[in-house]
Amino acid sequence: MSEQHSINIPAHHNIYTGKSNRELRIDFSIPQNGVNENTGLIIFVPGFGGNIDSKVYIKMRELFADKYNMVTIQCNYFGSSYMQSSANHFKFKDPQILQTILTVDELERINRDSSILLNILSEKNILIPVIANIDESIEEFNDMSYMQAIDIISAVESVKIILSGNDLVFNSNRIIGYGHSHGAYLLHLSNRLAPTLFSYLIDNSAWIEPVYLSSSRFLYQSIGNSMLAFEFDYFAKKIVKNRQDLNLETLYKDFLGNTQVLSFQGDEDNLVNHVEKKRIVETINNSDFILVKKEDVDHIKYKSNSHGLDADFLELFSYALELERPTKEILKKDSKYIVDFESVSIEVDYTQGLPIFNFNFK
Repeated sequence: MSEQHSINIPAHHNIYTGKSNRELRIDFSIPQNGVNENTGLIIFVPGFGGNIDSKVYIKMRELFADKYNMVTIQCNYFGSSYMQSSANHFKFKDPQILQTILTVDELERINRDSSILLNILSEKNILIPVIANIDESIEEFNDMSYMQAIDIISAVESVKIILSGNDLVFNSNRIIGYGHSHGAYLLHLSNRLAPTLFSYLIDNSAWIEPVYLSSSRFLYQSIGNSMLAFEFDYFAKKIVKNRQDLNLETLYKDFLGNTQVLSFQGDEDNLVNHVEKKRIVETINNSDFILVKKEDVDHIKYKSNSHGLDADFLELFSYALELERPTKEILKKDSKYIVDFESVSIEVDYTQGLPIFNFNFK
């Protein structure tokens, strides 16, 4: 069985505050038989609802290392704790809603003991709009953009340094990113910020730009006969202003990298315009676009043609590897370079080992 490691390193400073008081957790697995000149690296990047401790990702880190001769990597990237599928606390969207749906007796009972509220609501048969209290702050929040991508890049670069520092040989020209939904989008952003890092990106349903920077996220949770409609109104909507620069079309404009990009997209995805996504992906050098229609659903690697494809992550990856091409000419990584967009210029400095990203907003 592969060898499991978990480390915490000093993380990149918070670009929104300038503070350097963060830690980044990185979990990685090394093949049981060790590494050799053919051993590549792969980083898994989950989207909303997934995380470093999800059973499917633990399984993938363990299994893929041995099966594919890869060092498997994952990190607990900035704000990912606010991206899960539940909220411990909430408030009613309409503060007066209880007065309209509960009896006088029920209201009096709740005033005496608020802990029985959900039990009483579970006996109703209604949809109740609530706002999730997710306690984000400028110190850490689901920014859906640069900080999350920086953590992903840092995780890969850290494992490369660890392997090299222990005189372990590996194939630095084969570094794969495998992402789902928002995680796949973050790999595209990471590819733009570090254009010589990845050899192959596998994109399952990445959106064209982060949807929840302009609209709220809604999740539904049943409680008995009733349903809570949770609205997640993310802090990033107030902080991240340069949304056009985060659009895939803008990110890949004039992109000169050689990364192979494979994009899977369902034609009934309610979060991504597949026609627009196909057009953009086909402008990327060395890219392939696979549109999954109803008749393509094989109930093996994908079980639907909607957002995320209800994919079996293991089967989809196995299929994607069949389409991996030999690495093209390896581009030399400059120790310093600039990534320039319309509203921000990003200076990237590798001279200290891990990259430092300095943002100059215009």
